[in-house]
Amino acid sequence: MPIRNRIGRRGATATLLTLLASTGLAVLAPSAAQAASTCTSLTFFRVGGYPGGADMHVPTVGWQDGNKTCNLAYGNSNSAVKVLQEALNNCYSQSLRLDGQYGTNTKNAVRAAQRQINRDYVYAHIAEDGEYGPQTRAYMGFAIFGVNGGAVIPNTCYYPG
Repeated sequence: MPIRNRIGRRGATATLLTLLASTGLAVLAPSAAQAASTCTSLTFFRVGGYPGGADMHVPTVGWQDGNKTCNLAYGNSNSAVKVLQEALNNCYSQSLRLDGQYGTNTKNAVRAAQRQINRDYVYAHIAEDGEYGPQTRAYMGFAIFGVNGGAVIPNTCYYPG
């Protein structure tokens, strides 16, 4: 009767991963930042406590889809960038032109916001890389607007988390 080697699927997977690691090759899952989509539009979220109501504009994957799990970085150009620029101007005392272009000025403004967030929330530990990703999104404040396209309520921000 022949002798059979039965290492099973788990054993084979462990052996393969050990072999890949020992040869310097590795199969890595994408990080959370890499897995998220690029923000392309915005969603209006209703904010209570204002006479007549108010909306917070937040970058999202699609128009009014509510999916905030998205990133923005240098080179992006869309309405989500404009929403980010509005938040940077209103909530972080920046003076960006609202052009929807994530260029050097927007990247530097995001860095300044990240520094301020790290000062204000000592446990935040956000990378000050100038990119709008999951860490920054968790702490960033966004501009509040009057309902139905009303103007920005100056120096008033909401933190959606």
